[in-house]
Amino acid sequence: MIVSVFPNLLNNGVEELAVSVFKELKKLNIDILISDSFKPKFREYASYDNDIAVYSKCDIAIAIGGDGTTLNVAKNAALHNKPVLGINAGRLGFMSGLEKNELHLLKQLVKGKYKIEERMMLNAEVLDCENGNTLYKGDCLNDAVISRGNFARLIDINISSAGREVMNLRADGVIISTPTGSTAYSLAAGGPVVSPDADCIIATPICPHSLMDRSIIFSSDKQLIVKISSDINNKSVLTLDGQSGIDLDENNIVRLSASGIKARLIKLKPENFYEILNRKLIERRA
Repeated sequence: MIVSVFPNLLNNGVEELAVSVFKELKKLNIDILISDSFKPKFREYASYDNDIAVYSKCDIAIAIGGDGTTLNVAKNAALHNKPVLGINAGRLGFMSGLEKNELHLLKQLVKGKYKIEERMMLNAEVLDCENGNTLYKGDCLNDAVISRGNFARLIDINISSAGREVMNLRADGVIISTPTGSTAYSLAAGGPVVSPDADCIIATPICPHSLMDRSIIFSSDKQLIVKISSDINNKSVLTLDGQSGIDLDENNIVRLSASGIKARLIKLKPENFYEILNRKLIERRA
C-alpha cells in the first residue's frame, strides 16, 4: 500500500504530528510518498515526487491540518479518484476522520476496515453573456460564493433555473453550497444543515436587504444561472472554497451545477454525521 501524506506546515504542531504519522505508518509497513516541497523536512521518512505523481501513484491520501487542508487535498485527490483521510490538527476538524490522539487507528487502513463517503462537488463556470465564451471554470467541495467587492455596497443578484427566476435580491452576496458545505459558510449565514449523503444544492443569501432571507434547496440535477449587477466602482467576486476567485461584471453569468467528480473521504470510526455534528458544533458551543 502506498500512502501520500500532505501536512499543512503553516499550522502549529503539524510538523510534529506529521512525524508521528510517518512513524506509525512505518510500523505498519506502509510505503509513504510525499511532495517534493516536503522533502527538506521529511526526507528520512518518505519517498518523494512531483505533486501530480504523488496523487496518481498513491492508494490513499492523508491530509494533516484543519478542515481547509482536508478540503484542498480531497479536491485534488478527487481528480485521481483517490480517497482521503483527514487527521485533525486544527480547531474544528469537521471533515477529519481522526483526531491527533487516535493515530493507533491507522492500522485499520491496512486491514481494510474503513468506509468511504462520497461527497458531491459543484462545478462553476463564468461565461461572457455576449458571445457565450467560458472565461473561468472550476470545481469546489464546499461552496461557490458570489460576493460584493471592496466596498460595503449591496449587489443585485438574480438566480434562475431552467429559464425561470427563483431568487431576486439585493444582498452582500450569495453562497451556493453542497451538503458538505452546509456546515461551513452557509451555516454561518443562516443556512440549513444538510446531511452529506444528500444530493442537493443550497443557495443562501448573505445579509440580504429583504424580509425574505431564507435558503432555497435545489435537487442536484438542476443548473443554476446567477447574474450580478453592481455599481461601476464595486465589481463582485466569485470565490470557490475560499481559495480561488475571479472578478465579475454585468457582462458575465455564473453557471453552477453538480460536478462530474466526487470527493471520497475515509471514515475509520463508526460515528455518523449527526454524532459528529453534535460533538463538533453543538456541544462545542455549549
